[in-house]
Amino acid sequence: MRSEKDIRLRIDLLEGQAGSIAKILAKAMQEHDEEAIKQYSEKLAQRKSQVEELLWVLGIKSAQSILDTKTGIPGMHELVAIRDILELLKQGKIRMDDLTLDVQALVRKGALEARNAMKYTT
Repeated sequence: MRSEKDIRLRIDLLEGQAGSIAKILAKAMQEHDEEAIKQYSEKLAQRKSQVEELLWVLGIKSAQSILDTKTGIPGMHELVAIRDILELLKQGKIRMDDLTLDVQALVRKGALEARNAMKYTT
C-alpha cells in the first residue's frame, strides 16, 4: 500500500491537471467547439473521480459536494454544476445519452447524493 505522502502527492498532481483541463475546457466553450468540450469534460470528470477515490483511500470526505462539481456538457457554452444538470434532465431539456460516460457517472453519483441528503433531512 502506498504511503499517505505518495497519495497526497498524487492528489496534488491530479488537481493540477484538473485545473489545466478546466482552463482548456473553458476556452473550448468560448470557441463553441463541441468535440473539444466533449473530450475535455470527460477528462475533467475522470480527474475529479480519481481525486475522490484517493481521498476516500485516505479516509477524507471531499468537502465539495458532487452536486457542486462543474463540468461541460454538449450544447452548453459554460461549465454546469451537476445539480443543474439533474434539473435539466428533469425538465427534459437534455437527455442522459447527450452526456459523456464520465459525466453520466458523475450525474448518477450526484443523484444518489441528493437522494441520500433528502432522506436524512426528512
